[in-house]
Amino acid sequence: MFLPRGVLSAFGLAILFHAQVFADNTATVGVYYETLSLPCKGFFIDQLLPAYRQAPDRITVTLVPFGKTVVNSTDPLTFICEHGEKECEGLKIHSCAVALVHDQTSLLNLTECTIRNQTDPEAILTDCATNLGIELSPIADCAKSTNGSQLLKVNGDKTEGLNPGVKNLPTITLNGRQNDESQLRTNLWNEICKVLQPKPLTCP
Repeated sequence: MFLPRGVLSAFGLAILFHAQVFADNTATVGVYYETLSLPCKGFFIDQLLPAYRQAPDRITVTLVPFGKTVVNSTDPLTFICEHGEKECEGLKIHSCAVALVHDQTSLLNLTECTIRNQTDPEAILTDCATNLGIELSPIADCAKSTNGSQLLKVNGDKTEGLNPGVKNLPTITLNGRQNDESQLRTNLWNEICKVLQPKPLTCP
C-alpha cells in the first residue's frame, strides 16, 4: 500500500517531534564532590541515588570527583587533598570508575557504595565492586597508575571551569546551571521534577 507524499511527510515530522520531545525532557545532574566530605557522602546516599532511581531513564548524572583539591606539582603530578592522602586515593578511584564503568546505574551504585566508608579506599572498592559484580582490576590498576592522576587532573580542570566556582560541597548543577544550591543539595528530586515535562508520576 502506498501513501501520498504529504501523508508520509507529516508522519515523518510526527516521529521527529516525538523524538525531540523526549530528547528535550531529560535532566542532567552534575556533581562536583570529594570522597571524605560528610555533606558529599550524605548527598550521594540521601539525595542523588534516591532521585536517580525515581526516573533512571530520564536522568543523566555527571560525576566530577575533585572538590577543593589542589594540584601540588605537575611533574610528577601530585595533589593536596582537603582531607588528606586517603581522600586523594579515593578521588583517583572515583575518577577511574567514572572513566571505566560505562553503565550509569552500575557507576552510581559503585560510587555510592564506596563513599560510605573511605577509611581504606582500596579495600572498600574491592568489597563494593565484588558485591555489585563490577570488574575490579581495571579500576584498581588505573587508580594506582599515572592514568588515575591524569583523570583527577582533568576533573580539576572541569571544576575550575565552573562559574560561579566551588564554594560549598557538593556543588550541584542541573542542566548546566547552578540555580538554588541549597535546594539542589537537599531536595534534588523536587528540583529535577521542575525541569521534566511530562512529570513522572512520583513528582510532588
